[in-house]
Amino acid sequence: MIDRTADPNSTGANEWEVVARHDFDGPAELDVTIVTALGEESCCEGPPLYTAVDTEPAERFLRSVDGDDASVVFVINGWTVRVSADGRIAVRDVP
Repeated sequence: MIDRTADPNSTGANEWEVVARHDFDGPAELDVTIVTALGEESCCEGPPLYTAVDTEPAERFLRSVDGDDASVVFVINGWTVRVSADGRIAVRDVP
């Protein structure tokens, strides 16, 4: 599901844009959700996702914090990507 709203916790001109939500209890792997979201945003041209982040330990970490205020942030193909423990996947331009 693509959610085109800006993150209410961000400030400034380079705000985070929520592009998807991952269900940590669902059947989809985190990397599939990220690639689907980034592909739909046309920003996954170039090196594969695994060159920027190892999603398996990231997913284990985000599951372990049980929706607390935690996130994993990485850069890929000119985008900064943030995956929050609540499942939000947000992007913004690399500054």
